[in-house]
Amino acid sequence: MLKIDKVDTLFDHVVYGDDANDFTYYIMPNAPTFAKMASGGLAMRFVEYGQIREDGGKKFGGFIAFDTELSVPADVQKKIADDLQKKLAEKYKGKTVPKVAIAPVLWTDGTVELLLTEGGALVEKIRGAGKPSIYGKNIASFMVELSELGTAIFKETLSTGSASAVQVVYKMNCYMRLPEMKAWGTWNASEFYSFFQDINTEDNFWSEDSYTEVVNSSRYKNDVTKTHFDFVQAPNLSAEDNAKLESDIRAIINKQLEAAVQRNMLKEIAEVDPNTKELREGQDIEDIRRTVNKSQIANVRVEWSEAKAVIVNRNPQGMLPTITSLMDDKKKPLKWEDYYSKINLDEFLKTVQVVMRVNADFANLPIHSVEVKIRYPYGPNKKVQEFVFTKPDDVAKFEAFVHEGKRDFTYQVTVNYKGATFKQVSEEIKTDDTNLTINVDDLGVLALDIGPGDLDFAQVPRTQVTVRYKHGKQPVEAKFNMTKDTPTFQLRKIIGKPRTEDIDLEFLYTLADGRQIRKTDKQQAKELFVDDPFSSTKTVSFRAAGNLSEEIASITVDASYTDAANKYNQKTIVTLSSEMTSFDWTFPVVDETLGEVKYSVTTLFADGTSKEEGEKVAARSTILVGKKLDQLEVSVVPDLLNWDELKLVSVSLAHGTKRIDLRFKPGDEEKSWKLPLTDGEAPDYKATVTYFLTDGSRKVVGPEVKDDMTLFLELPAA
Repeated sequence: MLKIDKVDTLFDHVVYGDDANDFTYYIMPNAPTFAKMASGGLAMRFVEYGQIREDGGKKFGGFIAFDTELSVPADVQKKIADDLQKKLAEKYKGKTVPKVAIAPVLWTDGTVELLLTEGGALVEKIRGAGKPSIYGKNIASFMVELSELGTAIFKETLSTGSASAVQVVYKMNCYMRLPEMKAWGTWNASEFYSFFQDINTEDNFWSEDSYTEVVNSSRYKNDVTKTHFDFVQAPNLSAEDNAKLESDIRAIINKQLEAAVQRNMLKEIAEVDPNTKELREGQDIEDIRRTVNKSQIANVRVEWSEAKAVIVNRNPQGMLPTITSLMDDKKKPLKWEDYYSKINLDEFLKTVQVVMRVNADFANLPIHSVEVKIRYPYGPNKKVQEFVFTKPDDVAKFEAFVHEGKRDFTYQVTVNYKGATFKQVSEEIKTDDTNLTINVDDLGVLALDIGPGDLDFAQVPRTQVTVRYKHGKQPVEAKFNMTKDTPTFQLRKIIGKPRTEDIDLEFLYTLADGRQIRKTDKQQAKELFVDDPFSSTKTVSFRAAGNLSEEIASITVDASYTDAANKYNQKTIVTLSSEMTSFDWTFPVVDETLGEVKYSVTTLFADGTSKEEGEKVAARSTILVGKKLDQLEVSVVPDLLNWDELKLVSVSLAHGTKRIDLRFKPGDEEKSWKLPLTDGEAPDYKATVTYFLTDGSRKVVGPEVKDDMTLFLELPAA
């Protein structure tokens, strides 16, 4: 995939590298120009009316019909490829040099606009495809009917000089790979304890016995925590969304690090008892020397990395050249007369003119050709004509005389497939749209490009992707094994009828530890980007209850998460105390609606006793542990209210079947609500706040479930 930070400028064109290798490149087209017909001439016609046409009070002097393209000229592409090949030769000096591959930019969608004012002095009507072909040269077709003044100006500017008055803007979207974002956190802890004891006892016959004891002990502790973040701004996100993404990543790393530290926390090394009575009296040892060294080391590291694929907007634009400034294939200037005609208006209005093209990448699809049969069925001059398309840049035109003002016609599409004995023939379709574009989904082919999205191959080394489509004349099922070495695939299957339904997808992720996770999805898009199976996160909050300053020393929670369907487990141990009264356990999950959280609690009291609670299944995402509160007390504080904007504020609080309504007006102070709690009841409540504004309107916030014991009232922003 095109990598956004591997960029260079060669021959005035921006060139991007690939995220998977160093020999694939993507060239961004610079500016639109006139498209060319298969004959080599321009896809453009300027028609001037022999007399003014009036319609609805407006006057028309003529029209211009033309096709534009957005592509890189073949001679420029060759120069760029040659230059890149020289750079590769220098890089691989003395080694086998890979051949440069110029890949097409993977456009997802886009639009094309003319910078002309419809209904103004120059232009009365604009008709156009509005969307480029996406494939090939990104051709778009337009028909502009001009005012009397506009006809004269466009005729002059298109036929003389070097730049016309026609400005075209392509608004295109393409996939690009951002540089890899990385984050890591480390915790290194060590503890060393040393004890030395030397006892010397001497029994003297002629003098008093002597006893000498030397005791030394020392202890050393150290722990260091570090975090590091390398963020990359996503160009398709706002500054606020980028900031939120960075904040979420920081929170994930810090919480994972905190949980890992809790699991690896060093226990205090017990001191050596210097009492030697048992050795001296029990074992009759007189001289004793003891040396004890103990050390503990714990290291924790958590990492996160992601190279996001994002949709990036590019807007190549510019003024179209004049006809006479362009050259034909023989390097001779084009003649204005070949693209201009003056017609009798009465005769012109008697014809219907249809422009056709096929929006399909023939070279990369199992399509040999597309035949379009157009039939104008009215009057003595009814007409049938067939056209054959073999390239996405082919453009055909049909013209027939109008009978009794009837301008509709029918068309039928026949698709001839490569290496197939059958063909797809559509029903006759009736329309009056003179810009006829036949899209790839109408051609009976299932085309799907598959590649990695936000997928970490270190965590998920293999993903089996199963693609199913059962709505064609023949059902399709294909399997692909995505690995770091084979990350991209193309599916091109004949289904024999237009694709109108979703593609069914199944993903079997094989994790690095051998576990497997299965997910399913549906989509209509022609590009499939396989993301990490852990596309969701789950947060379980543990809140300590009770007197942690005097009565409770600590509360240890041992929690686990089990997703049996996907054989996926997570585990954490956290200790709450007066220094940390709450802990939010956030972890990645396959599906936030699946899985079960279980937890057990050990409460250590200040008097040294403890209480163990058996394993329970969490019934909610916020879990109260420790000594349960015997009452709920909520304080409602109005200090943040601006009474210049407000007349009254009504606060409704509810806990189960119990409810209270509190009303605040200017000058009111804090109000509270107290009610007893039965054993096992969580101290949470629902709050609904209604703000009555001075302009007669009102704003309602809630109902919201809260567990804060203080509720601050503040009028939300508009």
